[in-house]
Amino acid sequence: MTPPSGASTHLDRVRHKLRSQVPLIAHMGVDVISWDGRTVVVEAPLAPNLNTHGTAFGGSLYNVAAMTGWSAVHLTLMDAGHTPSVWVVKGEIEYKTPVRGVLRGSATVSDEVRAHLIAGYENKGRVKVAIDVLIREGEQDAVLFKGVFAAMAADP
Repeated sequence: MTPPSGASTHLDRVRHKLRSQVPLIAHMGVDVISWDGRTVVVEAPLAPNLNTHGTAFGGSLYNVAAMTGWSAVHLTLMDAGHTPSVWVVKGEIEYKTPVRGVLRGSATVSDEVRAHLIAGYENKGRVKVAIDVLIREGEQDAVLFKGVFAAMAADP
């Protein structure tokens, strides 16, 4: 899929928003790596996110997953011409195997989810949407995150 017009500008704006408004993001080294108009990738290095076992800390994995879903919602609405306020409403996580490398979350916004997200936002000024995030360790699914995110035209 070809990135939407303005995608890199939107990506830069989301990166800046996270880094400047969420101090934990900078400490963890979280970065929004890519957005092609459908799939977002967010990652953080292992070193500042270690646990006592030398693998990724569960809270860091949760944060990377939550920021991946948050970014997917934010970027989808930005591509549709909006400047939303987005937050996590609910998140359920399943840790399947330890992560020993880069914490890399990915989320793909389906056409159905995109349509629901944009229509709800444009028709009501607010919307809730479910986004699934995957973090892999090598070829294995390591973390599965199911999040519900809300978006509004203005901060609540």
